[in-house]
Amino acid sequence: MTTFKPFAEELAEVKLRELLIYLCERRITARSFGTSQLNTLLCLSDFLHYRRHGESITGAEYVVAEHGPWLVKFELHLDPLIDDGKIVIQSSDLGGFTQYRPMALTSADLFGFNGAEIATAEQVLRATEDQSASELGDLAHSLTRWRNGQLGDPLPYDAALDSQSG
Repeated sequence: MTTFKPFAEELAEVKLRELLIYLCERRITARSFGTSQLNTLLCLSDFLHYRRHGESITGAEYVVAEHGPWLVKFELHLDPLIDDGKIVIQSSDLGGFTQYRPMALTSADLFGFNGAEIATAEQVLRATEDQSASELGDLAHSLTRWRNGQLGDPLPYDAALDSQSG
């Protein structure tokens, strides 16, 4: 028996995949960009859009991770993009640490996005362009309060509303 996903759920999954590609595509020339930064940029885009418009771009769920917010089941979303040849992960040494750099091999299909969603993602990309990993973590904390939780704790979107004053 075949089960069908509601259109909105299927569109959210497509938007999540395409936003992952888009963020990798836009950071292709960044000196330092890894999976932690990808997760943080994705989360920032979703949370900022939620703050402004009352809904996230992708509907994705995030949890507290060691270096910032992390997409729930990140590998399950990323692996099909790798298998389809849309993203490749390049490992490299970065100051004695191994960085896993996601690189887009194709352009994102932005057809399912509205202008406000793309504008939000672009604003996040521009605002974080020259930030260090710790500065990016600070920005993510100001919007998600991820440092207040324990590893694996869910990050509720309402945190973006609570952070408007601070």
